[in-house]
Amino acid sequence: MKGKKRARTLSLEGQDLFNIGINSMPLSPTSKESKTCLKKLLYNLFTTDFDVKLEKSVKTFRKGTCSLYSFLTDKEKGKIPDFFNNAVANLVYLILVTEGKPNNIVKVRHNISFYLSLAKQAFENGDHNSVILLKAALENIAIKRLRLKEIKKQTKLFKKLEDTYGTFMNCNAKHLKQMLENKDIKAFLPSIVIMLMHLNKTKEYAKCYRSIGKFPKELQNKHNEIQNVAITYYNNYKDFQDRILELYLKDPEELELMKTVKGMSISAKLYEISMLVKN
Repeated sequence: MKGKKRARTLSLEGQDLFNIGINSMPLSPTSKESKTCLKKLLYNLFTTDFDVKLEKSVKTFRKGTCSLYSFLTDKEKGKIPDFFNNAVANLVYLILVTEGKPNNIVKVRHNISFYLSLAKQAFENGDHNSVILLKAALENIAIKRLRLKEIKKQTKLFKKLEDTYGTFMNCNAKHLKQMLENKDIKAFLPSIVIMLMHLNKTKEYAKCYRSIGKFPKELQNKHNEIQNVAITYYNNYKDFQDRILELYLKDPEELELMKTVKGMSISAKLYEISMLVKN
């Protein structure tokens, strides 16, 4: 009996946003390869489209994270929150929509499964910036309103992430501790958004204390520590060759189905689109 073919999961629009829209690895070998490379033949026989796109996405997301660190300057770091917001909205859209048409609930589940797998592999690969981004998209209100039963894979992964990073309630304090203690900047890629959040928070707190005549030495030292981490990552990745992912740059308002929803915020538009998802 033939095995069930796994559904395609990453749309053409998604491939473009992930910078993998061209030069994708072929799913079947050329005649030359089949004669000279048994390993490639076996790879193509037993690897699905899902697996190929996942492998390429893990690599491109990691490159995208490295590219983001080149924006850690006083002049450009203000762009980073917009990049993050763009990426979250674009990911939510990709979960809900394929080639300009709302997905049915089965396709949405497939997409969620893909991004959970991507988050898991990014975590194992040390790309915590991408993990935090993917988690934010999967927890977006436009996805939550579908009231999909949380699969075991998601429950297990999110519990692991909470144990590793902390929670929104404590400002992901465990991840900050990881940043400050980490010494391997090649293997460990921290969340740039969490880094900036704590950098700005300690700066503002110190400013408030100084305004009432107090000098918060410990708080200032913590700010300096985080600043040194940011400088270290900037210096190591400022000349990174790969360009930033289109996912961060693309204005979600320009996506095909988003254009049809008028006069609302991006979040409201995504919510409206999620209401078009059918069982």
